Amino acid sequence: MSFQFATRTKGLRSSAIRDLLKVTEMPNMLSLAGGLPTPDSFPLPDLRREADRLLGEYGPRVVQYSATDGVVELRTWIAAHYSVELGRPVSVDGEIIVTHGSQQALDLLAKVLVDPGDVVMSESPAYLGAVQALELFEPRFEVVPGDEHGMCVELLAERLAAGLRPKLVYVVPNFHNPSGATMSLERRRLLAQLADEYELLIVEDDPYGAIRFAGEPLPPVASFTTRVVHLSTFSKIVAPGFRVGWMIGPPEVMAMVARAKQAADLHTATFPQMLLANIVSQAGWLDAQKARIVPMYRERCVALADAIDDRIGDRIRFHRPEGGMFLWTEFRDVPDTKVLLQHAVEAGVAFVPGNAFTIDQAPDSKARFSYSTLAPDQLVEAVARLTRALDAFDAGR
Repeated sequence: MSFQFATRTKGLRSSAIRDLLKVTEMPNMLSLAGGLPTPDSFPLPDLRREADRLLGEYGPRVVQYSATDGVVELRTWIAAHYSVELGRPVSVDGEIIVTHGSQQALDLLAKVLVDPGDVVMSESPAYLGAVQALELFEPRFEVVPGDEHGMCVELLAERLAAGLRPKLVYVVPNFHNPSGATMSLERRRLLAQLADEYELLIVEDDPYGAIRFAGEPLPPVASFTTRVVHLSTFSKIVAPGFRVGWMIGPPEVMAMVARAKQAADLHTATFPQMLLANIVSQAGWLDAQKARIVPMYRERCVALADAIDDRIGDRIRFHRPEGGMFLWTEFRDVPDTKVLLQHAVEAGVAFVPGNAFTIDQAPDSKARFSYSTLAPDQLVEAVARLTRALDAFDAGR
């Protein structure tokens, strides 16, 4: 059978990470591919207790329809938390919308902001989920290279001065996916200045900021300008299955997003919003949760990085992130890591080739390794298998 699809679907790509799921589910496969939180981090006893209490005390309200912009209890917590985080008052009404994860926030923003041919700026490499959400609305992607200190905002400044006018600039300043980079304070300030000077809208995506295990926290870009839509989520710090995230932004933008969300899904599910609002509002709970899970990611990151240094050495290079879930690597003599992946799968280990995170998807020598779901001893074994795959790749050239 044949069907007539919308023209905007022609460039719609599949997620290389999702496509790898079949591979990662193979028996005895060790996966460095997915960016999933470790199940050890999920606070299941707290969630179970609070779910029972909510159903008993709130009754039908927690399973009823609720407001498009989110239940007031959760918006109240977000407003209080970010009034401190951003150093300015954040209003419960008009500036906050609760979404089905920050992925939906990207989709809604693209719907209300991006026309075909509009310029969207992104760092390269780019978060694949953001590219998928945005490209459905047919923008013209323009990329700015990044390094271990985040997007090279100085290069963005040069392109703006030369006349480029993007509809929005997308950044992941904390522990970028896939690069693991943290945008420097100087670049955050410069990006905010550029937003004010050129009347840009910055979309600041921060799903990993709470998973900091080294260095000092840096203020969000949104603390330096109001021309920012700041995204975050409970997926990495509590549990991803609830699909509860949020965006904070200019009231004019949030009002339009609310209309788009009404058309998309009416509202984010009531029960998980109420559940999470009641848990994170408990004094000291979130700090205790971070104190419990951040060392898990620190230990795993160190285990993977040390094993790569020990087993692969100068055949690969990478920088150690200050948080998050990813190591971004570059192989010295591997021009196409998709070919290396074939050897890796045969050896029982999976990763994501670097070109999955580029707009043009041209072959390259980079790869993303996630340390989030494997135990330290499994990470050591994964690197041993990767080393065997690299040897097989070299032998086959």
